[in-house]
Amino acid sequence: MEIFAMACTNLAAKIEENARRIRDVINVFHHIKQVRSGKTIRPLLVDQAYIDRKSEVIKAERRVLKELGFCVYVKHPHKMITMYLKVLEKERERNLVQTA
Repeated sequence: MEIFAMACTNLAAKIEENARRIRDVINVFHHIKQVRSGKTIRPLLVDQAYIDRKSEVIKAERRVLKELGFCVYVKHPHKMITMYLKVLEKERERNLVQTA
């Protein structure tokens, strides 16, 4: 499950044009896992286990893409929300705009 979570996180970053190195994604998951288990935080070693995990994440990402039919277009509601705020004459209220 963790491998697919990493794959989905990596894929989401790519889709949003905010790509991260796969190494960064793996390191963040490693850090979170250590914090949750209460272990001493140690950097992830770049060894054969890391290379295997990286390969698994790449394969999982391909599988997710295949299951989605490579259809990863996401239409964000930002334009519509902005339009509604203008109609309601609320576009100048910063807190409301930020919340929306």
